[in-house]
Amino acid sequence: MSLQWSDPWVLALIPVLVLLLWSHQRQGRLHRPTVGYSDLSLVEWSRAARPSWEGHVPLALFALGMALVIAGMARPQMGLVTQNITSSGIDILLCIDASSSMEAQDLQPNRLAAALEVSRKFVADRPSDRIGLVVYSAVALTQCPLTSDHGALENALSRVQPGMVAIDGTAVGSAIATCVNRLKELDGKSRIVILLTDGRNNTGEIDPLTAAELAAQFGVKIYTIGVGTHGEAPYVMKDAFGTTYPVKVRVDIDEGTLTKIAEITGGRYFRATDNRSLFEIYGEIDRMEKTEKPQQEIVRYRELYRWLVVPGTLLLGLSVLLARTLFREVP
Repeated sequence: MSLQWSDPWVLALIPVLVLLLWSHQRQGRLHRPTVGYSDLSLVEWSRAARPSWEGHVPLALFALGMALVIAGMARPQMGLVTQNITSSGIDILLCIDASSSMEAQDLQPNRLAAALEVSRKFVADRPSDRIGLVVYSAVALTQCPLTSDHGALENALSRVQPGMVAIDGTAVGSAIATCVNRLKELDGKSRIVILLTDGRNNTGEIDPLTAAELAAQFGVKIYTIGVGTHGEAPYVMKDAFGTTYPVKVRVDIDEGTLTKIAEITGGRYFRATDNRSLFEIYGEIDRMEKTEKPQQEIVRYRELYRWLVVPGTLLLGLSVLLARTLFREVP
C-alpha cells in the first residue's frame, strides 16, 4: 500500500493559512478594542476564572479544521496493488465435435464429457488469453466468441451436450472455416485452433484440406486431436421405446486428414485413446504455446478525503460556536 496526493499543490495553502492566522493574532493584540468600566470588580470574576490559554482554543480549533479541509482538498489516496495482469496476445478457439458418436465410452464417462473436462482445465491454466468455443456436428456453431471473460466461456462449456446440433454428422471442413472466419481479422500475436474429433469428415460443403489452406493463408495454426481407442469402443444405444443397451462401435478416425491439416497450418496432430492421454495432449499444447508475458501492476486507489474534510468541517463549526459562547471574550 502507498499514499499519494492527487492535487498536492493544494497543500501549499497550509503555510499560507498559518501566516494569515499569525498575522490576524498579532493585529488583534495590537488593536484590541477596549471598553471602560467604572468598577473593575464587575469583570474581575471573568479574568480570575479563565486560564490564559483558553482564549486560544477557538483559534486553534479553527486552524486545525482549516488544515484538515485543505488536506482533504488535495485528495489523499491510498493505493493497493490488487493483481498482476499478463497478456500473451494469443487467441485460441476450442473446436469440439459434438456428434452423437462422442457418447462412446472408451473415455470416461464418455468422449465428450472427457473433452469438456480437459478443456475447462486448459482454460483455467491460461487466464490471460482470449479463448472461444466452436461446437460442430453436421454444421458448426459458435457457442462462445473469443473472450477474456473465462466465466462466460465456462458457462458455454457447461451447456455443450451430444446431439445439441439438430443434424448429426461430422463437418470438419465447416468447423475449420468457422474458426478461421472468427480469427482472420484479429491482430493477436498468435491465433490457434484446437480441433477435436472422433471421426472423419462426412458432411458439409467445405473440404477439410481446403479449409486448412485458408487457415494457413490467414496465419491460423491448427492442432488436431483424434479421440478414441483403437478397434471398437463401448457405446450405449437407445431404441424407439427409450430402452438402452450396450453395443460395440467401430472407431473410425481419419488420422491422415487430421495430420495433413496440422502440417498445412504449422500445428501438430495428436491421438488420445484415454482420459490420461487427452490431458497430456492439452498440457503439451499449453506448453508449446507459452510465451513471455509482460507483467503489469494494477494499482487501485481509494479516496481518503472524506476522513479529513468531515472532521475538519466539524472543527470549524465547533470553533465558531465556542468563540461565541463559552470562550467569548469580554472587551
